[in-house]
Amino acid sequence: MSLDDLQQKIGYKFKDINLLKLALTHKSFNNQNNNERLEFLGDSILNSCISKYLFSKFPEINEGLLTRIRSFVVKGETLTKKAAELNITQNIELSKGTANLSEQRKHSILEGSIESIIGAVFLDSNWQQAEKFVLNLFNTELINIKVDQEFRDSKTELQELLQSKKLKPPVYETSESARGFDCEIKLLEGTFIANGNSKRQAEIAAAKMALTQLKNKNV
Repeated sequence: MSLDDLQQKIGYKFKDINLLKLALTHKSFNNQNNNERLEFLGDSILNSCISKYLFSKFPEINEGLLTRIRSFVVKGETLTKKAAELNITQNIELSKGTANLSEQRKHSILEGSIESIIGAVFLDSNWQQAEKFVLNLFNTELINIKVDQEFRDSKTELQELLQSKKLKPPVYETSESARGFDCEIKLLEGTFIANGNSKRQAEIAAAKMALTQLKNKNV
């Protein structure tokens, strides 16, 4: 897919096409000039835009629920899905070795590419245009929000459970592996190990295992 086609799909025409090229350059391809800084910027803009939308859309709900809804909207799985919908995999510049990784191993790369594109749009335009871009990109997720649905993931639920018992929050030891990512949690009740396609998925899976054990023991 050409960059012209990609711009049409994302609904934004870059004035400086080099920003889009940089947003699609992974560090494995170029260790000096890559999309890591744009990813950092885009992550902040994404969270700010979604926060502002939720704050205005739901004036009646509290900070805790707003935070959970935002996390639900911008979670890694959603970013990966957006990257797949836009079919940007073929546009991302990767080293040969990284390009040969399984699709599951590339999930974190796809997540980062969406954030870096958001950062690039902001630098190419302004806050208003970047906000419009983000809200359009996440329109489906935003219009389908129901405040009575469950937004907590296992990590959040585990932390809240431990806090309610005045116990220390869990420490996640996560590392990349041949299967994707492996995560280990050590609690008084035991050690819980799980894996996932991304760091976040591995941590959520480990937290879910810990929760199951704690609930079975009625901790």
